[in-house]
Amino acid sequence: MLGNARVAPTLAVTDMSRARRFYEGKLGLTVEAEVEDTIRYKCAHGTGLALFERPMTPTERTAAAFEVEDIEQEIRELRDRGVEVEGVITLPSGLKRAFFNDPDGNRIGMRQL
Repeated sequence: MLGNARVAPTLAVTDMSRARRFYEGKLGLTVEAEVEDTIRYKCAHGTGLALFERPMTPTERTAAAFEVEDIEQEIRELRDRGVEVEGVITLPSGLKRAFFNDPDGNRIGMRQL
């Protein structure tokens, strides 16, 4: 069933133009498709991230996470582009995590295995 399906997180944004500047300009994502009020970005291994425009209240929970090979390098690049990234958290298992928010307050994570 769903255990064999790809997952594509979908985030609500209040201003699509501003969101596009962030996701394309600062995160470097590439648009895969646009349908009505939704944009889907292409990510690695056939995955994606979709945005749709709606009035909303941001959540403090992590809305999406990217798996990266070098979290320190990703943090440097994001900070160079003006993204405020929290410092790295290293779990006892060795998993490293870092978090930042998009312009609407959606919490985005990165993790390095």
